[in-house]
Amino acid sequence: MRIFRWRRRGDGGLVRVCADGDLADGEIRRLREPPAVLCRAGGRLYALGLRCSHAGALLSKGTIVEDCLECPLHGGRFALDGGSVRSGPASHGVPAYDVVVREGLVYVSRRPRRRGRATRRPWGARR
Repeated sequence: MRIFRWRRRGDGGLVRVCADGDLADGEIRRLREPPAVLCRAGGRLYALGLRCSHAGALLSKGTIVEDCLECPLHGGRFALDGGSVRSGPASHGVPAYDVVVREGLVYVSRRPRRRGRATRRPWGARR
């Protein structure tokens, strides 16, 4: 049975990108679809947007420092677990994608995760 596109309601599907053993710890790989980078740090896989939100540098040429992906241009750091800015000149984070490992293959979601869901205020409450 071949599983190339697994769909769940609202997630946009998954794309097979490589085998689980193809990526060494600390390695960063550029993906074509979605436009992202896949990296392994501390035994876990992460997928973040391809370009830095500050100056558009390719994050595939960056490095992993602690639990962040560091931009090669100005040294901005983005959290591996969600793409938020940890330090540097960037004012907003990069998209983060879900990564799934099934039967030794790595899949990345086609669409980035939602950053945060808006919370509803109780009826009649003011800002």
